[in-house]
Amino acid sequence: MSAHVPAPLQTIRVESMEEADLAAIADRVDARADMVLGIGGGTAIDTAKYISWARGIPAVYLPTIASVDATFTDAVGVRRDRKVVYVGQVRPLEVVIDLPMIASAPARLNRAGIGDILSCHTGLFDWRVATEHGQGVPWNDELADLGKELLVELEQAAPAIRAASSEGISFLMDAYRRIGAACAAGGHSRFEEGTEHFLGYALEEDTGMHFVHGELISMCVAAMSTIQGNDPDRAIRIILSAGTLAHPDAVGLSREVVVRNLVRLADYVQAEELDFSTVNLGAVTPEQAEAAWDVVSRLPGEGSER
Repeated sequence: MSAHVPAPLQTIRVESMEEADLAAIADRVDARADMVLGIGGGTAIDTAKYISWARGIPAVYLPTIASVDATFTDAVGVRRDRKVVYVGQVRPLEVVIDLPMIASAPARLNRAGIGDILSCHTGLFDWRVATEHGQGVPWNDELADLGKELLVELEQAAPAIRAASSEGISFLMDAYRRIGAACAAGGHSRFEEGTEHFLGYALEEDTGMHFVHGELISMCVAAMSTIQGNDPDRAIRIILSAGTLAHPDAVGLSREVVVRNLVRLADYVQAEELDFSTVNLGAVTPEQAEAAWDVVSRLPGEGSER
């Protein structure tokens, strides 16, 4: 006989990550609720995190796609006037990983999962720049080595990720777990978050669009590694091997928007008081932005998905 599973008090569907919308949702949660279950992708998981934090009730996560590392990070990425801000600190009671269920999701969404691992490529470079200029948190060899190891493992796992196999999905979820644990222990995410995420934030603010996070970040890694002079061929190789749709057309961005946001990125980083990085050494020139566009326009697009 199977155990009885009680019906939920409420079912909440959410599309907006604006903080005001999340606060309104949290206010409407039934007072009898003693747990929140987040089922879905990053938006659903972050909404569950927010409710858990705002209402002081425990959370359980059941991710249905492997497109983002939100399941294993403790902060909530909310939007304030279309700008990304991290709030709260939430540790779930449990994370339930159902590999067959995740594998049944559209392969495109699982292939997007490389973004928050590939970001170590540019994140480590930006962190090194910051420490060489005496800015931000000190360099930590253990965290840096983790980022480097993850990149090597990602390249090895890329064909399995392209196939959306259990092996590929297992790698993604375990990599997220390791990243989340390292960020919690170190108190920061500098080894895996740098100008690639900053460019993603700038694009989101500028356009007001909601992107597939991992596709956007993969594109931004290719763009920013070009600006950094940081082996963009490696980033492109991994994206191609994983079959991640990172072409601007697939992401939903035009040349004009990408180039504009690359050129304004230094001002955006300064205005938002983001971590010291490559663009603090000098703004991206129009010529550099065009070179980055040439690189990202060679990435996989809709017609390349198989």
